[in-house]
Amino acid sequence: MNERERFFSSSKKYQMAYLRVLARSVGFFTVTVGLYLGYLAGRGFLLLAGRDSITWRNAMVRRWAKSAAAIIRLDIEVEGMPPEPPFFMVCNHLSYLDVLPFFITTDCVFVAKSEVRSWPLLGRMAQDINVIFINRTLKRDIPRVNRLIEENISSRQGIIIFPEGTTTKGEKVKRFKSSLLQYAASRNFPVSYASITYATPGSEKSAEEWVCWWGDMTFLDHFFKMLTLPSIRAVVKFGSKKVSDNDRKVLARRLHRRVSDQFRPVVKGRQKIYE
Repeated sequence: MNERERFFSSSKKYQMAYLRVLARSVGFFTVTVGLYLGYLAGRGFLLLAGRDSITWRNAMVRRWAKSAAAIIRLDIEVEGMPPEPPFFMVCNHLSYLDVLPFFITTDCVFVAKSEVRSWPLLGRMAQDINVIFINRTLKRDIPRVNRLIEENISSRQGIIIFPEGTTTKGEKVKRFKSSLLQYAASRNFPVSYASITYATPGSEKSAEEWVCWWGDMTFLDHFFKMLTLPSIRAVVKFGSKKVSDNDRKVLARRLHRRVSDQFRPVVKGRQKIYE
């Protein structure tokens, strides 16, 4: 290939990536705003009628997650059986995309870092679907969050936490923090666990750089970079057994071991799950 052919080949590639980002951004924004407004309208009607809106929330969140996954071409492979409410579940944490497979497969409420509130549109939406926010820099916020965990576990929804406390690039599962396991430990409540990993087709744009969100890249910068990918594969594996212990630190160590044992590293295994 001569210099002229390389130039036009490269230009065409960039044009396709730009069009992909544009189309997906418009689609994602349209679907998110439309379903969000529909959710608010339905919730308002149910409140006026004196009825609970949890079932409505679960249905609309699942519909949004399926639509968002389709728009960004996130193919989800599920191994094992998702838990049924009421449940308390832990998982490793790689990206903001992690929530999509779990919203699709379970009726759940997430515990998320307080910074998510500042995200354009998604932050406001997260508040209105009852995401529990925690300020990880304040230890005195932990009791409040543990109370909300207890209040939100019910026969219609479970709780999911990411006990690593941050997203990683997927080399290994970081040590689990035990502070948000207090509810489960104090009641000897059996805790479910899952692991998640990602892969991208080909080797030019690896999942650890283009899907996993770590380092100092802002949310919007990473989001638009991620949208250039032709497709993404997510593999979620649900553990076959639950873990319980009345000591939260012991519980954290046991859960970390279970998740680590079934976790497929993103860096070392990015092509394997495509084979």
